[in-house]
Amino acid sequence: MKTTALRYSVLIKKEGKQYIASVPTLGISDFGDTKEKALYNVKNAIACHVEGLAKTHTEIPAPDADDVVLKTAELTVPFGIRFAL
Repeated sequence: MKTTALRYSVLIKKEGKQYIASVPTLGISDFGDTKEKALYNVKNAIACHVEGLAKTHTEIPAPDADDVVLKTAELTVPFGIRFAL
């Protein structure tokens, strides 16, 4: 059987004691106690989601471009600024 490699960007963010791994292109996410477990779980979720789309003859979103870059912006703000909780 021929296979095709699909590459989707995954954003992992800590929320409380868990890590949430999100795949914006597919609109899915999963979680884990560690970043590695969250990534492992979301890879399984991607496979399940893509398989479900294929079985229902639903168009599968195109893989993300290799030029997707995630960076962190750091800036200085006045002391005492209030943040949303």
